[in-house]
Order: sequence, then structure tokens, then C-alpha cells
Amino acid sequence: MNTRKVIAVILSLIVLFSIRLSSNSLATSYYVSSSEGTDSAGGEILHPFQTISKVNSLALLPGDEVLFKCGDTWNGEMLIIRESGSSDQAILFGSYPTKDCVNRPVFSGSLPIDDWSIYSGNIYEAHLASGNNEGLFNYGINQLFRNGIRLAMGRWPNIESGNPGYSFVDAQPESNKLTDTELPLLDWTGGVMHIMGMRWYFLNRIITATEGKSLSLNQDVTCWNGCDDNGGWGYFINNNLNTLDKDGEWHYDEVTKKVYLYSTSGVPLDIEGSVLLKNDARYWGIITLGEDYNDPIAHVSIDNFEIINGFRNAISTPTNYAGTELHDVVIRNCLIRNMDETGIKLSSWVYSATDGRPDGWRGGYDLVVANNDIRNVNHYGIDLFSRDSEFSDNRLEQVGIIDNANKSGIGCGYTGEGGQCTEAGDGIRIKIDKPADSGNYNQIQGNHLFQIGYNGIDVFGHNNNLLQNVIREACSTKADCGAIRTFGRDSLASSSAYDITLDQNIIVEPLGNVDAANNRYNQENFAFGLYVDNYSRNVVASNNTLIRVPSTGLLYQRSSGVITGNTLYDCSRNYGRSHVSLSSDVTSITSFSQNTLYGIGAGAKNLSIENNATLMASDFNHFFHPFLQQLISVEGAKTFAQWQTYSGMDSNSTTNWFTLSPGELPISEIFVNDSESPKTYQLKGSYVDLDQNLVQAPLILAPYTSKILLYQGPDLTHCIAALRLLTGISGIHPSLTMIHHDLDSDGKYGLADVVGMLQQLSEH
Repeated sequence: MNTRKVIAVILSLIVLFSIRLSSNSLATSYYVSSSEGTDSAGGEILHPFQTISKVNSLALLPGDEVLFKCGDTWNGEMLIIRESGSSDQAILFGSYPTKDCVNRPVFSGSLPIDDWSIYSGNIYEAHLASGNNEGLFNYGINQLFRNGIRLAMGRWPNIESGNPGYSFVDAQPESNKLTDTELPLLDWTGGVMHIMGMRWYFLNRIITATEGKSLSLNQDVTCWNGCDDNGGWGYFINNNLNTLDKDGEWHYDEVTKKVYLYSTSGVPLDIEGSVLLKNDARYWGIITLGEDYNDPIAHVSIDNFEIINGFRNAISTPTNYAGTELHDVVIRNCLIRNMDETGIKLSSWVYSATDGRPDGWRGGYDLVVANNDIRNVNHYGIDLFSRDSEFSDNRLEQVGIIDNANKSGIGCGYTGEGGQCTEAGDGIRIKIDKPADSGNYNQIQGNHLFQIGYNGIDVFGHNNNLLQNVIREACSTKADCGAIRTFGRDSLASSSAYDITLDQNIIVEPLGNVDAANNRYNQENFAFGLYVDNYSRNVVASNNTLIRVPSTGLLYQRSSGVITGNTLYDCSRNYGRSHVSLSSDVTSITSFSQNTLYGIGAGAKNLSIENNATLMASDFNHFFHPFLQQLISVEGAKTFAQWQTYSGMDSNSTTNWFTLSPGELPISEIFVNDSESPKTYQLKGSYVDLDQNLVQAPLILAPYTSKILLYQGPDLTHCIAALRLLTGISGIHPSLTMIHHDLDSDGKYGLADVVGMLQQLSEH
């Protein structure tokens, strides 16, 4: 046999084998079932593993997949993902027997609590260090559940009290001591005070001593103008046994390791507690993306899990990565519920960087976070330092809601000050450290947010695109915030927040909660729709819909950009502000065009400009306010005609041709499509648009659009038919017939207008 041929064949086989190894063509699927598996098995579909601990011990290779059985539940364990896939073969963590099952595999951070006995009256206690509970709760708990429903930690005052859930400071004799004459004479030591220091932040302080009506705290408390200013700032106390006075309230005593529950139905049943799996202050998730102080992971996909009842975060990066950051990670189709901190946290300090970028906080790149459903999380919904990533079609609900607050409140620790605590309660926070390395070039699209404690989406970095997000009831816990906020720093020229696009977002009724504010700041539900603030440069706000925003609908403050194609309806109804406000001398708007501003509130201006030089060009807009003639404010209140003369702009813009008196019902109605498919409205009655064109049913709206129509009463086709019959003019087109014939200027085309038109025609 030819030796050279033998050698050639052997070399070919070696090369082929090497290629197969490098591509891991023999990728392994591991199966895990808590109900049917055992860790001594081989992990095959018929012989699955049982625990997450076993999965954590696997040495996974590119192309491998770890599949958890649909419908099974794993309690009190964390999945730590340590290995990476490759660019062509990701590692998948998913479900079986189908990868999109509705009964997702459940990772739960809670365990059952047994051995309840009467403590006093309706209060029951369970010792976590003895009996059936021994060894399960070594570091305690921070959430409690009954029949799967999260229970409220006991608090004073109760939420049902006169000013919902707050008492108010009467005196501040020392920087860390507060007095309240309404405080019950009980021992509050060990409890936690959660106090609003200004409309935009709460502070958390541990009560170290009780002296009658005064409380000493672990740290100074800094409130705006003093905690006792102008009626006092509001607070509540939890994490104290004295707060338990209604069914379902609970308290955990860290010293005695006992949990107490107020139960009006006898001995508590089906109770679980969120296990503190770690006793440090590191970033942990029920799924943790890498190991602290180690290399980051890459090319990993997490798909179709239900993650509930976590002591910290649902999915999280560790606090530190060595050398660089995670990348090419997909998180999708996950259901997240009841986290004491954050739904998805993408925030790690990269040290000893080897990737040409400096050390600092980062959140990964080339990430996809899509179609996740995140509800009832206390600090943030999605908290990220990421860049070049996509966050799309996620649903976030009840984020940072004060009624759900446990010991940690809505975030910021027990020593944090006002500036540090401002952003707690954000729905999606796009944070930065080094502007070039974090919080930039992200696509935030198609997300639905509802009942968010602070800003719906909070943007600090550059080149972020926010498109087709729907945000309802932002600012549910705090105020001076927006459904969407951008926030720069230093100056327009050097700001880190620039080249941001806000397009086709739909914003409905941010609340601006001031229940805990003092008398100086509780007079107005202070919230904005689009809040472009503090040196945000070149922010383009286009084609957005803003409805019933309590303060200014769209505010540019010390910021610049373009405002075009937006619809604002019934903003600032009660507070005499504006639908659009351009504030401060440095604000610069190069173009204001094709916007529709429709006011209803008696004092709500359409447009307010602090300095006319702020606005460089304005035209093709609708300025409508049937209840207010002077609807523009610049160097005093002005009518639309006065504004045109004063500014030399808006020659092609229009205003309402009719007026309404105070007390009359508005005839306007806004129709909205907040979905990704066309939406059809079957109009009941007759409507015209703001250009006085008759709108024929059905009304079809494109995705993420809106339209304001004026109700005319019964269907006008009958009036038009009568007009044709009586005049003998059969060629009259309905839309042309009605234009400019609201003869009695009430905004409606009714029978009186038809009669008037007949009279005009007869004269000709």
C-alpha cells in the first residue's frame, strides 16, 4: 500500500474529526424534570435530570441545549449559566416536549412554610429555624405568598387611611430624627421608614430607636426644605410587628427567625416565602448570566420560562465581569412575576478590561430581550447599561408600585440620598457610565407598560430609538416624571443624551402621584408625557399620541430637536399648563410641524414658549381649543391670529372654527390604535375631522396612530340625502357639501346647518 496515500487519508480523517469537534456536530440535549427525573440519570429524554443544581454542574459546549419539562416547578434554586456557545451554535435553555408550551417550566424562588401556631389574637407565627422549616430559610425571607398570591407586608398607616397610606412629619429635631404627633405610642424599633423627600424620590431608613412620638434613624434624612416643611413630607413604616392589623399582612423578624401572619381564617395554609438564597449585596437572579468575577457568557438563548417569587432579580448579570461583557444573549418569551427587586437586570462592572474599552459599568451588546411579560416587580422592570441591543414586544405591569413595597421599598438601599434614589421605580431604564460604552444604539420597540412607579422609559444615553411603545399610567408612585424621559447632563454640546428618536409611541394618562408630598408640592399631579430634559440634544419627537397628560404633554427643557406629526389631546386639563412647552433659553426646536394640539381644560394652552427664539420654524399644525381663545403663551397669552402676527409662522396652520362655553360637553373624541395591526372603528353617528371633512364609517387606523374627530350627532347621510332631494343637485359630494358650513359655529353640522345651506342655495 502506498505510504503517502495512507498518511494523506489519516490526515484527512484528523482534519475532518477536528472540524466536527470544533462545530460540535454531536451537540447534546439534556432534559430536566422535577417530577420525573433523578440526578443520577443520564439526562436523556426518558431519563431526565431532576435539579437545577445538577444543571449547574454540567460542562456545556456550543450547540448544547438544556430543556426543562413544561408544567414542572423548581423551588428555591438558582440557575447559574457559566458556559458560552459560538457564533453559529448558541447554547439553548428552553422547554420540552414543546419549545413554546403555555405551561412553561417554572423557576420559583419560594418554598412552603409550615408549622404555624397562634402568636396573639389573629396573628400566627412560624419559626423558620425549626421543625419542617429548618435548613430551608438560612438567611430568611423577604416576600410571602398565600395560594400563590403575594401578600402585603404590614404597614402603618394602612393604605385605606385618609391620605392613602401616609402619615406626615411634624418636626425634624435632628437630621436623623423625625417627630409625628399622629404616631401611635408603640415600639417601632427595627422597622423601616419609607419617606418621600421630594416628588421624585423616596428614602428608606431603618428605625434605630423610638422615643414617644419621635423616631431615630440609621442615617440622616434629607427632604426638600426639611422633612417638616409646609405640612411635612409623607412616610409609612413597615417591617415591624406592630403594623399587623388586617388579613394577609405579615412581618419577618430577622433576629428570632420568625415570620408572623395576620389571618382571619384560622391557621394559615398554602403559605410560601421567597428564600434569601444569598446574604450579600451582589447582583443575583433566579437565572444568573455568568459567575461573579469571571468571564462573561456569550451566544446563549433563554426561552420560555416562568420565573416567580424571587428574593432579588428574575434574570441578572453578576455584579462583576472580568475583561469584557456579555454579548449575543437572547432572553425571550419569559413570564416574570413577583421580584423583590428587578425583572431583568443587565448591569455589571467590567474590570481589567481587555477589549479596548475602559473599566466601567456595562450591560452587554448584541442582546435580544423580546416578548417577555414582567409584572409585580418592586425596583425596576428592565434595568440596563446595554448597547447595540433590541428590547421589543415586552409587557411590563406594576413596577415600583408603593402598595407592593416590602422592606426594601422601591429600591435605593437604606443609606441612599435623593440623587441616588431618583430613578427607582422606572419601567425600562437605559443607564450609562462611560457614554461610548453603555446605554447607546438600542432599539426599544413595541413594549407595553402599565402602572409604572416612576418614568415608563428613562433614557440617559445616545442614539437610542424608541418606537411604537404604549405606556399607560406611568408615574403611579412618584411625580415630576414622564411616560418617556430623556435626561442629559452638563450642556447641550457635551451631553451624553443625544440623537434620540421618539416615534409612534402612545402615552395615556401618566398619574404624577403626589400623595406623600408636602403642601407645597401636592397641589398638582405632576407628570409629563414626553419629558425631554436637562440638555438632551437633537431629540426627534414624531408621530406620537399623548392623551390626558396631567401636566405638560410634551416638554423640551434645556433641550433641542424636532417636533413633528404628534397628536396631543386633553392634556393639562386641571392645571393651566400647556400641551407643548418649550422651556428655558437654551432650548432649540428647529421644526414644529404637522402637530395636532387639542385642548379641553379651561386653562390648558396649546403651546407655551419661554423665549420666541426657541422655535425656529412652525407650520401645518392644528391648534384647537374650543373653550379657550388665547391658546398660545409667548410673552403673554395670545390668540391663534395674534400668534401668527407675532411670530410670522404657522401661515398654513389651522385653528378651531367653533367655540364652546364652560360647562358644555366636548364634542371631540380621540380614536387610538395601540396595536401592530390595523384597527377598525364602526362609528356610531356622524363625525367630521379637524379639517371639516365628513368621515365615513368605518374608520380604519394604521398601527400606532390616532385621529381626533368631532361628533356631529345622527348620521349626516340622511341630511345630505335630504339636501340633494330638496335642491335637485344630485352631484353634491358629501365631504364637499359640509365643508365650511357650520353656520352656527357650534362645531357640529346638524339640521340647523342644513336649513341654512338650503337658504344660501335658494338665494343663488
